[in-house]
Amino acid sequence: MRIAVVGSAAPDRRYDPPLRDHALADTAAFELGRELACQGCEIAVYSGRPDFIEASVVRGYVASGQAQPGSIHVHGRYGREDTSFSEIAQHKNLFDVHPESAVDWEVAYFRSLLNVEGMLLLGGGRSTFTAGLIALSRGIPLAPVAAFGGGAEKVWHRLSQESGVATEDDIKVMADSWHPTQAAGIVSSLTEQHHRRELRRQEAGRQERRADRRMSTSLVIGMVLLLLALAMVPLSYTARSGSAGSVAILVAAPLLAAICGAIVRNAFDAAGSWLRTMVLGAAAGSISFLLFIAAQLAATPDALNGEGARRLVFFVLPVGFIAGLTFDAVYAKLRSQDVTRTSTLER
Repeated sequence: MRIAVVGSAAPDRRYDPPLRDHALADTAAFELGRELACQGCEIAVYSGRPDFIEASVVRGYVASGQAQPGSIHVHGRYGREDTSFSEIAQHKNLFDVHPESAVDWEVAYFRSLLNVEGMLLLGGGRSTFTAGLIALSRGIPLAPVAAFGGGAEKVWHRLSQESGVATEDDIKVMADSWHPTQAAGIVSSLTEQHHRRELRRQEAGRQERRADRRMSTSLVIGMVLLLLALAMVPLSYTARSGSAGSVAILVAAPLLAAICGAIVRNAFDAAGSWLRTMVLGAAAGSISFLLFIAAQLAATPDALNGEGARRLVFFVLPVGFIAGLTFDAVYAKLRSQDVTRTSTLER
């Protein structure tokens, strides 16, 4: 788990809200670095300058004796001493330096924040506050230490309103005044947030896979129904004209096509309930088919006799499919008065 360390605690710099207890903030950064190493976390740091908290965090991280090779990831501008930490000389194997060619430090800084699995904030100004907002928007586990003010405290206020993967206990730990066991609680909060985030990701992945399987199954069913609907065309020529079999084929063709159309519609909309969609599509297709046949019988009473039923199969298939595909429009049409006029009954 890689944790980005962000913030500053310079005594001669103006912070909003003001920085509280610079000396204790430096001690807190050292203890946090030591605890990060003890709990097996990797860290991402950006500047070795003494006015940023990374210098103290790295010092505590190395002093713990638990740091693993390549576990300190340094992001900074190429050729600048910002990336220089005094511990590199004696513990070079612990550092993984990523020199950036960008002229603006913000490029390397914000780009690296997108690849971390947690973020620790202490003090800091506008860039610290922005980093916290990025973490909140992307659901990255976040631990703003509010006790020392600065941008970290502003982020804590935002976190308390939109907690993300942090619990109320996590938020409370981040707001406590600094004490000897505070570092362990804050780092444990980060690791627990990471664990909860991974569980949510796994559950979302399982739900997505289940939805994909349901969609695939439904589309296979839709294809089978389409083939059965099309099979009604040659089957209609095997049934005796004017018989109950020919009428049954005429009814089954649009019903199967309507259900297929509803399934296709559901695949486009990515809706959840396939059964509901199939029932609504079947009902819309049936009503549209009956209205279409009623119009044919009104014009030609013997339309279902002789070759008429066979010819109608070619028309009712697309009628049923379109009705199932656009069942919401069909129901809206049925609710309007231009389908069945009720003005006489209302009077």
